Amino acid sequence: MASAENGDSQSGRKSQENRILWLLSAACPNWTPAPELAKISLQYNSRIFSLRRQKGWLIENRVRVEDGIRHGEFRLGPRTIPPSKELRRGAGLSPDSHALNQKQGTESLFGDLRPERYPD
Repeated sequence: MASAENGDSQSGRKSQENRILWLLSAACPNWTPAPELAKISLQYNSRIFSLRRQKGWLIENRVRVEDGIRHGEFRLGPRTIPPSKELRRGAGLSPDSHALNQKQGTESLFGDLRPERYPD
């Protein structure tokens, strides 16, 4: 029964993420006030974090101060970027591999760092 509840909460999160993404894309390129996102999910920051980190969406945020009151706003960025896991896979790298070091034949990430020698 606990797994069914967990599945429901995950689908609820995905649904909230999709609704937030839809709202941001509908308002694009304008800013969406944080209270509008809070109508979808009171944990909208968590959903935005997930959209940014796991789904690769560029979501900008800003805080406007008007009459001493802060107003948070969000908007969809210009394009999506793949998650870092996919970037590593596409480059032939994995978190456990040392493919970069093997290509360069050195233990340094930056290649041979020895100073250049000039003939005297």
